[in-house]
Amino acid sequence: MSFRRWAVLVGVLGQLCLSKQALWERITPRAVAFLQALLGHLLHRRLARALPAFPAALATFLRVLIQDSTTVKLWPGLAAAFPGARNQLGGDCGHLKIQSLYDLRAQRFVSFSLSGFNRNDQAAAPDVLALVRPGDLVLRDLGYFVLDTFQQIAQAGAFFLSRLRLDSTLRDARTGQPLDLLGTLQRQGSLDRQVRLGAAQLPVRVVAVKLPEALAAERRRKAKQSRDRRSPPTARHLALLGWAIFITNVPREIWSAQTVAQIYGLRWRIETIFKAWKSHFRLTEGPRGSVAQLEALIYARLIFVTLFAQTCAGAAAYSGTAPPQSLLQWAGLIGDFFLVLALAAWGLSFQESFLRQLYYHGRYERRRRKHFVETLMNLS
Repeated sequence: MSFRRWAVLVGVLGQLCLSKQALWERITPRAVAFLQALLGHLLHRRLARALPAFPAALATFLRVLIQDSTTVKLWPGLAAAFPGARNQLGGDCGHLKIQSLYDLRAQRFVSFSLSGFNRNDQAAAPDVLALVRPGDLVLRDLGYFVLDTFQQIAQAGAFFLSRLRLDSTLRDARTGQPLDLLGTLQRQGSLDRQVRLGAAQLPVRVVAVKLPEALAAERRRKAKQSRDRRSPPTARHLALLGWAIFITNVPREIWSAQTVAQIYGLRWRIETIFKAWKSHFRLTEGPRGSVAQLEALIYARLIFVTLFAQTCAGAAAYSGTAPPQSLLQWAGLIGDFFLVLALAAWGLSFQESFLRQLYYHGRYERRRRKHFVETLMNLS
């Protein structure tokens, strides 16, 4: 949403006319603090609706927390506040990274944080520790693979599930001897075993499931085309890509090896949510303004997506209708018709309210060069 669209929306709902410049000037650090506080309130409020029934494989856990991030490209003027990767010409691009923690059971967000691209997911891995509770399950991809964080999650009485970093050291849980992971998989075909992981010898369960050859070949192709040419994949690494390999502290009594792989696949839900943000909620449209103006727009959008998740996402996934409802389809329709929905909720006439904004915001802006109407009227 641009500042013009925001001004129109405020004007329609408030029955007034507000210029984008007037709105722009009101976006100060104080306004950002207000929006941030409002977002925090929404994230921490208790939901009145009942939680949906979940499969037995997840019903054991208090919450199913997915931690992930998405990035938004910014104009270079914001690169100092939100540093990004250097482009091909050697210049700095601004990139905003949004870290999110999403509760899959309740279909709601738990937290957000903003940073530059230079704070990677590994650095953000410990963020979950301040929020995790006994009985939670934490799902994350390889970017968050930090052994000390896994250990603290377990010490908090919670559970984790992650893919295994293929350069990790594994030792037999009983003997302490190094485990030849590739050799074991080539002999056995699959694996479900208690091991000790890394220098800290963290007790974990390692689960490896053989992948179809076509999928394994695709993973190897992508690994060879990796942008990091400084460390091409080794023959061992490429061979191990023939398996989906996970670590977890969830015992076999709760999950079979096949269930481990199926549960990890649920992590993709947050990728679908990020796609909805960018495709339908204008998350990628950043202003060419100050840090405060950027943060205000981002927090306003996060407020919107939080409300969407709390009121619509659960209904889309668990409406009980046939065929099932799609979160992406709901996001597209609500994004397209939000103004109409808001006007109906406020009991306002769409035609009257919008025409007022059209006449106000549809005017030519002041500029030195004559516009078409001035040129036409000045004809001799």
